[in-house]
Amino acid sequence: MSSPAPTFDLVVIGSGPAGYRAAVQAAKLGKTVAVVEKTPDRLGGAWIHTGTIPSKTLRESMDSIHAIRFHAGGKWVERIIADMSAKKLMGRALNVSKYEESIMRRYFARYQIKIFEGFGSIEERHCVRVIKDTGASEIINAGNILIATGSRCRRPEDIPFDGWRIVDGDEILNLENVPKSMIIYGAGVIGCEYACIFRAIGCDVTVVDGRSTIMQFVDGEAAQALAKSMEDSGIKFVLGSKFKDAKVRGPAVHVGLENGKILETDVLFFAAGRIPNTDKIGLERLGIKIGERGAIEVNEDFQTNIPNIYAAGDTIGSPALAATSAAQGRHAACHMFGKKVRAFPKVFPVGVYTIPELSSVGKTEEDLKKENLPYVVGRAHYAEVARGYIRGDEHGLLKLLVCQRTHHILGIHITGHDACNLIHIGLAFMQKNGHAQDLVDMVFNYPTLAEAFRIAAFNALNKIFTDGEIGDPPTEADLKMADEAKKSASA
Repeated sequence: MSSPAPTFDLVVIGSGPAGYRAAVQAAKLGKTVAVVEKTPDRLGGAWIHTGTIPSKTLRESMDSIHAIRFHAGGKWVERIIADMSAKKLMGRALNVSKYEESIMRRYFARYQIKIFEGFGSIEERHCVRVIKDTGASEIINAGNILIATGSRCRRPEDIPFDGWRIVDGDEILNLENVPKSMIIYGAGVIGCEYACIFRAIGCDVTVVDGRSTIMQFVDGEAAQALAKSMEDSGIKFVLGSKFKDAKVRGPAVHVGLENGKILETDVLFFAAGRIPNTDKIGLERLGIKIGERGAIEVNEDFQTNIPNIYAAGDTIGSPALAATSAAQGRHAACHMFGKKVRAFPKVFPVGVYTIPELSSVGKTEEDLKKENLPYVVGRAHYAEVARGYIRGDEHGLLKLLVCQRTHHILGIHITGHDACNLIHIGLAFMQKNGHAQDLVDMVFNYPTLAEAFRIAAFNALNKIFTDGEIGDPPTEADLKMADEAKKSASA
């Protein structure tokens, strides 16, 4: 007689940031937790092994090397890179990934989280089937289920991926040698990040995209500043040119564009999007609703239309960031067990780890124009900030978007060194509904890049208070009086 199926308060399918944080949070609440992972020897999935952690490690290595250019000269940078083997660079990234995975394993052991090896498929509302590589399977009973299966690279069937001449985002770090030339199709986050990394190593990089600008979801001026910096580093752009086909010709790849152009390269990196891993996991069996491009539909607490089944991370689509995925997983775990949860933040930062970095939070200028909201722009250029000049940062820009009526900060966009850290200063003000005057009244350490916030705030408020004396932000009574006066004037 077979033993009864094990039962857990929560079964998580997937061990990426959403699944990991949800599992640990539920265990901290005293719940029994199981994680189903098809590659248990590589906990963390793409987040730790092929995406966020290794790529950012590579980026950090190359940025550190190039940071000495302004101080020691380009010859020293070239010499260091010439002596830096791809094996050594990749080895460093691998070590960091292993260390991050070891932290996960320690937490799983501490909180007695059970790992089941295999592919997870939802059998019933309270039942998950774990299918092993051998074809054998077992059933796990679950009070609640969290789908955190992540996403995979988009791989069109007509592109002959081979893992070394034509690669995707999961294969790019497997290259044994740095190619002399690389074409990256896709000018989004992943494409631009790797373009900077490989260019810094000495590769001749061309970024191709069917759209006319890079990273269209960010503020246009910030993206333009990044593009200028990338071009100055030697990266070439072919924009407004859609991909047609790719053909391997001996050791080279011929990339055909719809405008008739054919580009030749050693390696083609196809970086045009990712797809949620939501197929073949039993969603249709229970009628779990799926939206655009296979993303699972959830409510504000990350519940699907089946109350005890939740989804978080890349499986629910945008923003598909490691940070937001982790926060979603934790929120879902608290909610499913009746614990108090605050509304999930509507304002959160986006970090792009290019060289230099780009980070944004809140509205873009394009958003404000569409919404017809009155605003002023405050700018601080790194070259005009003492620490920026010391570092030799020529392209850095910190941009504030300030409401002309209320003086609230509506958006912050930074292109430059340490942007992904600096953005949190502004984020704190925005979450507390802060005003530009709050930044002006702060005393920052000198010299720091952070004081760019104060400079940008001054720049914005000087456009509101044109007499040179910066006043207090308007009170609710002031705003009400102004609205009544405007109404009377138009009557």
